[in-house]
Amino acid sequence: MKAIIIGNHAAGLSAAETLRQGDQSCDIIVISKEDVPPYSRCLIPYLVSGKKQVDDILFKPADFYRENSLETMFNVEAVKVLPKEKQVLLADGSKIGYDSLVIATGGTPSLPGIPGIKNEGVFGFHTLSDAEKIIAYADKVNTAVILGGGLIGIKAAISLKERGKNVKVLVSSPSILSQIVDTKEAGIFEEFLSELGMEILKNTSPARVLGEEKVEGLETTEGKKIQCEMVVVGKGVKANKDLVRGTDIKTEYGIIVDEHCRTSVPTVYAAGDVTQSQDTVRKERWTNALWPFAVEEGRVAAENILGNESSVLRERTSMNSIAVGDIALISCGLTGVRDKVDGGEELTVKGPGKWDCKRFVLKDGKLVGYVLVGNVAHAGVLTSLVRKEIGVESIKQQLLLSKYDFASILPLVKQNRNRFTEREYREVLAFF
Repeated sequence: MKAIIIGNHAAGLSAAETLRQGDQSCDIIVISKEDVPPYSRCLIPYLVSGKKQVDDILFKPADFYRENSLETMFNVEAVKVLPKEKQVLLADGSKIGYDSLVIATGGTPSLPGIPGIKNEGVFGFHTLSDAEKIIAYADKVNTAVILGGGLIGIKAAISLKERGKNVKVLVSSPSILSQIVDTKEAGIFEEFLSELGMEILKNTSPARVLGEEKVEGLETTEGKKIQCEMVVVGKGVKANKDLVRGTDIKTEYGIIVDEHCRTSVPTVYAAGDVTQSQDTVRKERWTNALWPFAVEEGRVAAENILGNESSVLRERTSMNSIAVGDIALISCGLTGVRDKVDGGEELTVKGPGKWDCKRFVLKDGKLVGYVLVGNVAHAGVLTSLVRKEIGVESIKQQLLLSKYDFASILPLVKQNRNRFTEREYREVLAFF
């Protein structure tokens, strides 16, 4: 068997490792546009802030490819999948055949189409190359403007603030983090960031980057001019699905996969941020771009290639987290400004600390989302309740009193034993 994996990060390498463990004789080829060791993209902010070095964010040893007998094609772009021919077209015009294919191409930040966006001093915040360019340019910078108030934008802002830069965040919506929390939780985080010295400019959009060749400022759509020497785009990531355009492989926002991570073409699988899989809570296909999901998807794709049809994705929904200083935030499920739940119920508690807040979203007696700000202990328990769609009417008061540690929830878990696989149930009991 010959398997090609396009992508060299969490999903792709999870697939490669699983394939090799399951079949010592198959030919495995890993194709990547980058020519760098496998690194954790979620640790990019720590690299920019100076808290970590490149070696600290690598997640596989240098001899990983040799130890697993993987053929690598780095600094090579796969531009088209030809499923009928079972081939991949490369940028140099050559083609390479496969028996099974895993597409793990991830996503790419989408730069706004405004004048000056290609000036020197404008950066994305997604790859190791982005981080290294920002670090190299930082000595020339006093003030940086971040475009976007989502998780990527806020993490970029924090990392540059920790690097000693003045930071202004432009948010087109009325609040930051609007895709994952409501205005109440966003307000707490905004106040904290303001106390750190950041300026949050809400309901504000960029019109153009000032300067002939390099960044000399930014002008908003309202005509306000902001002095800065760096612009970082922290929003608008889109799935890298162009290589399947015009084929029988179905796409929406990403490449559509079933519970086996199989696409609409049987010999082609997809994993990681490029995919759309079933969201347990939303009851529709959704892109949940998370490292643990990417690793799981790569593993499931590989196990099905190896013939293990019983290997399927576990229940999943949106999960997000961010931490800075004395404050942390974790959200799961339907918690964003636009995630209004018809017929739902919300339970909110503020305190006891200045930055503490928690909100639980229920529908039909089930927990369909939660947000914890400040004290985020036992968030994993709540996530299990959301994923497993377990009724929580009997413990509503416990939720408000923060009594949702493993010991407190164990009776509810035992009552819903049938919702857990044997492996999952053993994992839960292992906490006690």
